[in-house]
Amino acid sequence: MSIRYKTTRALYAEPVTIRPKEGIAADGANALRCVSCGAIFPASFENGAVTAILTLPAGEYEFEPATTDGETPVTLSGIDKLADGAESFDILIGGDKFASYVFKKSLAKPYLGPIATSFGGSYTRLDFETKEHPHHRSVFFGVGDVSVGNIKNVDFWNEPADCGIQTHAGIAEYAENSVGASFVAKTVWRSHDGEPMIDAACKYKFYAQPASCRYVDLELTYTASYGDVAFGVTKEAGPLGVRMADPLRAERGGYIANSYGAVGESECWGREAEWCVYGGTLDGHEIGVAVFDNSKNERYPTSWHIRDYGLFAANNLYFRGGLTIPSGESLTYKYRLVFFEGSVGDANIADRFITYRG
Repeated sequence: MSIRYKTTRALYAEPVTIRPKEGIAADGANALRCVSCGAIFPASFENGAVTAILTLPAGEYEFEPATTDGETPVTLSGIDKLADGAESFDILIGGDKFASYVFKKSLAKPYLGPIATSFGGSYTRLDFETKEHPHHRSVFFGVGDVSVGNIKNVDFWNEPADCGIQTHAGIAEYAENSVGASFVAKTVWRSHDGEPMIDAACKYKFYAQPASCRYVDLELTYTASYGDVAFGVTKEAGPLGVRMADPLRAERGGYIANSYGAVGESECWGREAEWCVYGGTLDGHEIGVAVFDNSKNERYPTSWHIRDYGLFAANNLYFRGGLTIPSGESLTYKYRLVFFEGSVGDANIADRFITYRG
C-alpha cells in the first residue's frame, strides 16, 4: 500500500494528517517510510487516516507503512493515579517534563503549565505569590461575563470573592502513540454558590517534536447544558489566555507581532489577525510563543487582547460583541500554541501557520 502526499511548503517536524480516498489498512504499523528518500517518520493510523511527524522539503512524496522499535515519545505521567485523588499529571516528551495539567480544588480554574524550554526555563508565568493579575496562570481558559437563566454576569476570568468556579469533572479519551499524546479534560463551570452554568471539554494534543519548536493543539467545546448561555461584552476573556514569563514582557524588552506585520501592543491590541506572536530573551536564549487561530472558529480571524505586561489572549467578546449559545447546543474553539526557540524567522512561523490552515 502506498500513500501519497504533496506539500507546497517545507515541513519541520510537522504533524500532518493524510486521508486517502481508499482508506488505510496498516495493522501494527507505527511509522511511514518515504519511498524516494528512505527516511522513516513516526506515524499513527486510525479510522482510515494516518498522522505523521514529517520533516521534508516542499514536494510530492510517496510513503508506505512501516514498523519501528522504540519507546512512546510523549507520555502522560501520573494520569493513572487520578483515581487515587491526584490533582495533576505531567506531560513528558522524550522523558523530560514539558508541562503539567493541574486542576486543584483550591484554585478557581485549571491550567496547563509551566511550559518548559530546553534549557530549564519556562515560556509562561506561574506565580502564586504575585499581586499583579494572580489569576493569569500559564495557559488557561476564562470568560469574565457569563449568564444562564437567572444567574447573571458571573466572572470566570478574574477571581474576586464571588467568582465562578471551573470544577474538574474528569479526564477522558487519553492516548499515547508514536506521534504524541492527547487527553480530554472535562469541567463544569459553576456559580460561586455551586450552580452549574455550562459544561466545557478541552482536548489537548502534544506531539513528538524537538524542543526547538513544539505544538499544543487545543479544541475547547462549550455545551449549553443548563439553558441559554450568554457570554457578555468583556475585556476579561479569551476564552484562551496565555501569561508569558515575566522576562518576556514587551515592557521589559520583549516583542509582540501579528500575521499582518503589526508590532507592539499599540498595533496588535484589539486588532484582528490569523496569528500573534509574543517573545523575547530568557536566560540569554531567544524564545517565543505563537498562537494560531483556526479558520473554523467563530468570527475568524480573532481579535487579540495582548498586553505589554505579558497577557496573550484571543478575544472576540470585547472587540466584536458578546454571543449566545442556545440551550442544548455547543460552541467549539480550536487553537494551536507554538512554543519555539530562536526568532520568528528561525521557527518559520508563517510557513507553519499556512500548513496548519491547510
